[in-house]
Amino acid sequence: MDLPIMLVIVLFISLGIFSQWLAGLIRWPAIVVMSIAGLLIGPVFQFANPEQMMGSDLFSTIVSLAVAVILFEGSSNLDYRELKGVSKAVRRVITIGAALAWIFGTLSMYYILGFPLSASLVMAGLLIVTGPTVITPLLKQAKIKNSVNSILKWEGIILDPVGPLLALFSFYVFQVVGNNFSGTYIFEFLIGFTVAAVLGLGGSYLFRLLIRKEYIPQHLMPPVQFAFILLIFSINEAVLHESGLLSVTIFGLAMARMKNRNLIYKQSDEFIEEISLILVSTVFILITSSLTRDVLINVLNWELFIFCLVMILIVRPLSIHLSTINTEIGLRERSFVGMIAPRGIVALTVAQFFAGLFIDAGVPMAEMITPVTFGFVFVTVVVYGFGFKPLSQAMNLSSTSPPGVIIIGENEFSLQLAKKLKDHGIPVMMSDLLHFTSSRAEEFGIETYRGNLLSEEDRIYTDLTSYDRCLLMTRSYVLNNLAFNEMSAEFGLRNVKMLPISSMDRIVKFRPEESLRHHMLFEETLTYYWLNQYIEDAEISEMPGSEAETLNENDVVLYHIDVNGNVSFKPITRELEYAEDGVIGYLKDAKRFRENNE
Repeated sequence: MDLPIMLVIVLFISLGIFSQWLAGLIRWPAIVVMSIAGLLIGPVFQFANPEQMMGSDLFSTIVSLAVAVILFEGSSNLDYRELKGVSKAVRRVITIGAALAWIFGTLSMYYILGFPLSASLVMAGLLIVTGPTVITPLLKQAKIKNSVNSILKWEGIILDPVGPLLALFSFYVFQVVGNNFSGTYIFEFLIGFTVAAVLGLGGSYLFRLLIRKEYIPQHLMPPVQFAFILLIFSINEAVLHESGLLSVTIFGLAMARMKNRNLIYKQSDEFIEEISLILVSTVFILITSSLTRDVLINVLNWELFIFCLVMILIVRPLSIHLSTINTEIGLRERSFVGMIAPRGIVALTVAQFFAGLFIDAGVPMAEMITPVTFGFVFVTVVVYGFGFKPLSQAMNLSSTSPPGVIIIGENEFSLQLAKKLKDHGIPVMMSDLLHFTSSRAEEFGIETYRGNLLSEEDRIYTDLTSYDRCLLMTRSYVLNNLAFNEMSAEFGLRNVKMLPISSMDRIVKFRPEESLRHHMLFEETLTYYWLNQYIEDAEISEMPGSEAETLNENDVVLYHIDVNGNVSFKPITRELEYAEDGVIGYLKDAKRFRENNE
């Protein structure tokens, strides 16, 4: 199919983004949907082969630049404060466990797949990466036990930038060895490493200096940082080919150390994260659709099947069990962690980069690196993606309680609501942003949070796995609005709701836009003041869903709980759907109460 290059690029960007969107709708791992899309477009129906259509030079350039941004995003998001709170088991897994997995993975690739030692060592370094993009959704879905959750989460976060670094280091070592330790070649590498360190560290200090001196306006911070990434990578590549990844990783690690989650960098971080998501999706589709039928047929053999089995059933469990001996987690937790290691998009995108380097160097079997990595990544995502929750439940390591609710703002009404939800077995956590020292919620046996949930630093050390939504019920609309913006990033926009704006609020003199009204609770006229006035002399009533027709126009519906304990809260813009075997929570004659007391 002869299409313009611009249209090809745009179509693949769109396809990557829509694949992520579709994966969220059907609750499948995103990488599975993207893999299917890429295979259907490329080798299955042969609609397009982007590498052939763009040409190898343009294709490899796009992949290289994308990998540079992806690695920067991963390394710059490594929060050094998190390292202080990790347990002994986590430290062992990310050090000893990673080293063992690297060694065992190298031997497996070398002896089972027949790859040269150089390619085996490089690619095994990449395959230790689980990555937060694949493990975090699984953890949230299964509501796994805290000890296991911490290990899997921090393994993914910390090893995400480490794996590509190990691969890069291995590649450099073999380049030097392959040139018989030539003095000229070693000198070139030393120059390249020096330039990488200078550009990486110097770029981070220069960027920070420009921010501190206010030479860069706030709205230009994200694009300027993006330009820094591309320039640092490209300049270092011009000095020494294949050294650009090292420079942007150093730049990212230095930025992570400097910014310390300063709010000044928040907008820039979000921009790079969004760009990285787009690039990861796009490059993954580009790579998979560039595979040919012949390559896929060659790679789908018993050797790959044996390799996947060995990596999943032997290498991973063995490296975890050996590294976690005499730690605080038991045999059951160690066994489960040893069974879970989905590899993600970063592994494949970076593998494509190294495949190009090995092909240029004339290394045998280099053309098989991408399809083998794709096959292994796809198998692990399918196996772990669809088996994670059933396995955790079978091993009694995940919560069987329904998704929980966080309520920010302690008052008479929110306390009554929390108690009702708790009575139905729904996990509830209350946080009173205005008073940290005492909490009446404890009198009802409700979990309370001491601190500021709006602080990302506080949330780092808080296990929120059991909760999937947040209700904002403080007396201040300004505080609720601030919390809405912050908690939406944590739980997703659709899962955060807030009380309506009070007409008595002197600060607010406008009608909220329709998009915000969709996130306001219950009834537009029943604000903080009226809800708490009502609850002084009444209480939240409940009825079976089968009796929903008995509700009258003065009753205000609050929530509906289905037979599985899933709760839905009524927004002011629409009605709830009731199941006959569910429970409806409502305020009897609340509208009449307000009219009579105005």
